[in-house]
Amino acid sequence: MDKVHIPVLLDKSLESLSIKPDRFYIDCTLGDGGHSYKILSRLSSQGLLLSIDQDQHAIDFVKEYYQIPSNWILAYGNFSKLLQILKENNIDKQPDGILMDLGLSSRQLEKSHNRGFSYSKESEPLDMRMDTKLGVTALDMLKALSEKELAKLFTIYGEEHFAKPIARKIKQNISEINSVGDLTRLIYGAVPATPNHKNPSRRVFQALRIAVNDELNSLKKGLDSSFKILSTNGRVSVITFHSLEDRIVKRFFDKQVKEGKGILLFNKLYLPTKQELEKNPRASSAKLRTLIKI
Repeated sequence: MDKVHIPVLLDKSLESLSIKPDRFYIDCTLGDGGHSYKILSRLSSQGLLLSIDQDQHAIDFVKEYYQIPSNWILAYGNFSKLLQILKENNIDKQPDGILMDLGLSSRQLEKSHNRGFSYSKESEPLDMRMDTKLGVTALDMLKALSEKELAKLFTIYGEEHFAKPIARKIKQNISEINSVGDLTRLIYGAVPATPNHKNPSRRVFQALRIAVNDELNSLKKGLDSSFKILSTNGRVSVITFHSLEDRIVKRFFDKQVKEGKGILLFNKLYLPTKQELEKNPRASSAKLRTLIKI
């Protein structure tokens, strides 16, 4: 099986965790396993790695692609339920490092298993659930929310400037929307043409994905749980890809610093180098922040 996802900020994120061979680490976002495998390679047989993902397809991929040693535990679930996941796996250790990579993987975009994450996959249904056990799909949301509610969702979660005309167009044609292509064509008709050639659907798709998967609330809960269980001098590193999630991370980290509970590893944040961007253009919007518990 081909591996399609290049981990973002791989070297710097591992460096930020200051990995010790015999300690316990958590990767909250397994994805294709790139970060996890590198963490594992720095652990001895006495070390332990717990890798979590709410996408069962990601776990299946990693199990097929890698050899899984006994000190690498793969767990299905959302990192917002971190304490529950630890209990279910009989882990009572405090982690010395926790990593969150909040980006959608290339594999999820290219091989979404018919979930419609990418606006380029026109024939796919409007699902967008990372965890297919969740009840509400993106199409369900488009149908259930009012025009005003959709416009608010696109504004807040997508930072979309044309939220109102897009929401109006969607509700006027809701009976004709079933697939990714149906939605993207409507958005093209509602948004003025721009010279930058960026797909006008990208912000709407971001907003729907965030809402369907409750991503921002999950992040807040995950950060809170992570910091609570972290050992003294342990580190939590978070890679964000848009301003909404980065703002949440920044505020949480700043709060811990202000209360004398943590210090920042970087003065502000760490951005990809020019060399990394040349190898992996997907990293262009990535930001890494690390908090050390004291």
